Order: sequence, then C-alpha cells, then structure tokens
Amino acid sequence: MRLGLDFALARFLAASPEEDQARAVRTVRTVHLKGGVRLSYRLNKGDLHGIREVWLDECYRLPFENSSGALLDLGANIGLTSVWLARKYGFAPVIAVEPDPRNAALARRNLEQNAINGEVIEAAIGPREGAAHFEASGISNLGKVSTTGSPVRMTTVAAILEKSGCARFALVKMDIEGGEQELLAGPTDWLDRVDAIIAEFHPDRIDYPGAIRSIAARGLKYIPASSVFPHNMDSFVSRRP
Repeated sequence: MRLGLDFALARFLAASPEEDQARAVRTVRTVHLKGGVRLSYRLNKGDLHGIREVWLDECYRLPFENSSGALLDLGANIGLTSVWLARKYGFAPVIAVEPDPRNAALARRNLEQNAINGEVIEAAIGPREGAAHFEASGISNLGKVSTTGSPVRMTTVAAILEKSGCARFALVKMDIEGGEQELLAGPTDWLDRVDAIIAEFHPDRIDYPGAIRSIAARGLKYIPASSVFPHNMDSFVSRRP
C-alpha cells in the first residue's frame, strides 16, 4: 500500500513546484516487504523505477543455474539489486560499486538494514585506477561517467578483487549507463575470475556486438536477452568445469 501511494505521489510531484520536488527526493522513506526485507528510497523516479523493475518485475532473475559465492554489483545505485540478488540466491559477500555519494549512502543503508554481508565502494568502475568525472542526473539511476560533472574516483575490477580478498566472483551484475564500452575496451583478464555476468547493456551508447565478443572471448558463454524466458537480461556463464 505504501509503495502504491508513493508511485502515485511521485506522478503528482512531477507537476509540482521545483522546491517541492527537491524536498521530496531528499526525504528517505522505508517500506517493509515480505520476508523481513526493508528498502529505503526517495520519491525519485529512478528509485521507484528500480523498485518496480528489481523487486516487482524481478528483472534480474538469472537465466542459468547459479553457484554460490561473491557478488560484484557494478552500478549499484541505491542497492536494490544487491539486496535482491543476495536474498534471492544467497550471494555473499556483496561488493556494490556506486559513484554517486547520495546513492551510495542509501545503498549502505539498504545493505545494513537487511543484514547483507557486504560493502559499498564509492567510485566509478573503469579500465584504470585514477580519477574520472560523474555526470549526475535528476533521475537517480541515469547518472554516468562523462567528460563533465563532479570528480570521482575510478577503480577497476582487478583492484577490487585484490583488495577484497575474493578469489573470484560468482556473479557480476553490470548496469553502468554506457560505461561498459570503456570498461571492456581496457584489460579484461579479470573476466577469468568471474563465473557469471548479468548485464543491462546500452546499445545506443556502445558497440553492443563488440561488448559481447569481448566477454565471450574470455571463455564465457553468451545467453542472449529473452532467449530463456521472456525479458531475461543478457547474461554470460563460465565454460570452465
């Protein structure tokens, strides 16, 4: 009921004065779901869209049998997918990577209040360690690495593997608003330590066939979108024994 009201309220706020909209998207709300799940979010189109996609439509349902182990969530936003995948499939630990500080703070809160064994790394993901710029969006899940915007730290999957102590990742979830082009154009040896990937690619911003080839070239079998059940996401699974 609370979620239904908030979906309706968000549509009403879209026609409200800007100061009312700004106040609403700063206010954190919490809803209780079945199984003791608690999700915190804002009256932001991106947050609510994420709840609908991840928790109601189950868009990250895996089109393959998963192995237990560590989850790396690239483009974690407010942690909705991290929590869903951990609760649904038992992934642990969870490492969530998110460059927007406001989103990262909510991701930490969502992991903590659901007793998820994990951490949030406040950084962009890319092909090198260093600095980048992040262009935030008024819609919380549409921010992206850009040539303009606020300075943020950039890290790599290889660095996360080394610092986390994880031997490999059972699953990498990827939704980085076109940043997959630069990520996959760099060193991809980290893919040798990944059992599976589920990705939301952005074909209008990247070389989509090239991204698929880059991942498949490291020995992961490609599972095309909507090929296992309606609307399953592009996925990859390791061919190793």
